Amino acid sequence: MIRFGKAPSSTITLDDQRIVPNAHTRDVIYGVVLNELSRVIPNSNQMMLTPESILTEAGIDDARLEDAIVRLQGSYGMRFNKEWIRDIQTCDDLVTCIATRMFDTKDVSAAEVLPRNTRQHEDSTSVRTYSFEECEVLRKRVADLQALGLDNPFLLAHESVTGKHASIRGKDVISFTSFDYLGLTSHPAVTSAAKTAIDQFGCGATASRMVGGNTTLLNALDKAIADFIGTERATVFPCGFGTNASVFGHLFNAQDLILYDELAHKSITEGAMTSQAASRSFRHNDFDQLDGLLRDIRHKYRRAVIAIEGVYSMDGDYPDLPEFIEVKQRHDALLYIDEAHSLGTMGDSGRGVAEFFGIDPKSVDIWMGTISKSLGSGGGYLAGSRELIDYLGLTTPAFVFSTACSPPNTAAALAALQTLQAEPWRVRQLHERSALFLSLAKEAGLDTGPSLNTPVIPIIVGSSQKALAVSQRLLEAGINARPILYPAVRESAARIRFFITCEHTDADIHQAVQAVTEAVATC
Repeated sequence: MIRFGKAPSSTITLDDQRIVPNAHTRDVIYGVVLNELSRVIPNSNQMMLTPESILTEAGIDDARLEDAIVRLQGSYGMRFNKEWIRDIQTCDDLVTCIATRMFDTKDVSAAEVLPRNTRQHEDSTSVRTYSFEECEVLRKRVADLQALGLDNPFLLAHESVTGKHASIRGKDVISFTSFDYLGLTSHPAVTSAAKTAIDQFGCGATASRMVGGNTTLLNALDKAIADFIGTERATVFPCGFGTNASVFGHLFNAQDLILYDELAHKSITEGAMTSQAASRSFRHNDFDQLDGLLRDIRHKYRRAVIAIEGVYSMDGDYPDLPEFIEVKQRHDALLYIDEAHSLGTMGDSGRGVAEFFGIDPKSVDIWMGTISKSLGSGGGYLAGSRELIDYLGLTTPAFVFSTACSPPNTAAALAALQTLQAEPWRVRQLHERSALFLSLAKEAGLDTGPSLNTPVIPIIVGSSQKALAVSQRLLEAGINARPILYPAVRESAARIRFFITCEHTDADIHQAVQAVTEAVATC
């Protein structure tokens, strides 16, 4: 809860060269700061924040303060150094720090910028080079990891992959990093179809679908996806990320409104930001807040679209679809659902979140998904009404100006979809294995966040450094599960993320849970 009041005098000592903000500037900053602090207060603490509030008394420890500061840095385009943060004890301290330092350039670079008249003469024939600060930041992070005895956990090269098994640095491991939820990537029918397509069409599409890259395989895959999902039409795009990033800017303009879940995938937020439409996030899975937003501002816009996901890939949870459909109908809005992680994993036959809730797929305006996860290949798709999908399939930039999915990718996806329907036991087994991992992890006292009924299960460990250490310990024990670090998640929510597949056995899952339990306890 927030109460705005008159700003008290600052407790931070400032030097004479720093800019002193006017009262209006401070008032504006107060609103932003108190709002961000209210987001990180523990749910059990109903304390009303005022400028005089002491952060620790409000339950805002160092980790929660860091979460708030991360968002504030993005809002004000500034970086807090450790010395500033040590002086912040009250809400007003944080406001004063921002107000007086948002234009302070002393922390921008470790090197002082020389005045123009004292710079050394530059040879006019020399090649000018630029130094990117971001590169130096990354170099320092890697060096810090090495100093702690930790390896860079990313871009590990697999020497071989066979289903759930992989070889990394000469060591055989059980992989929990794969999106191959249904074990179709290496299925004989899928690999055989890909090889046949190479013989018939070659390795690459050679052009966009519009001007020469279309094939009978792509047309067949369009129809198969629409039939499986239960929509009138579907069309395959070459890239899942590009589909989301492109369609929002293409379909919605300055007359429209895009509302997206605050934990939506980067491709959705990128699409919203590049569109000329008004856009803003709503609290994760909070259909009540969404309803209030639409009630307040829907009348200002021609179209409003709500963008959510079928399964959220960081937390392994999902939206209450019937409630979101009611909200969208009440406010004459469109509903856009990204099913990247729910196609093949939700519902008795893997048809996704609509089947899971027993909802008519036509109640959703646009279904988006990828064929790079449960369908074991690569690309994306849009599905919905024939009229809308025909339009998007002829005009969306990511479709028109990108080379089409390759023939082997297309044939593999089509064969995977056919295999999924012929072998429905894969979905049932995926559900059983996922439920087993979740129940064992909870019994072991591990923090699995809100994950439920999905094969995405995080083990939240509380800091990026600990997540790195746990992941490294797991790899040494023959379990490959990657860490998710700040800024992908809050620092206090750093985690090891497990993806369960139908090919994992009960023994694999018991071994993994035992290994992560021991690693979390000792790292």
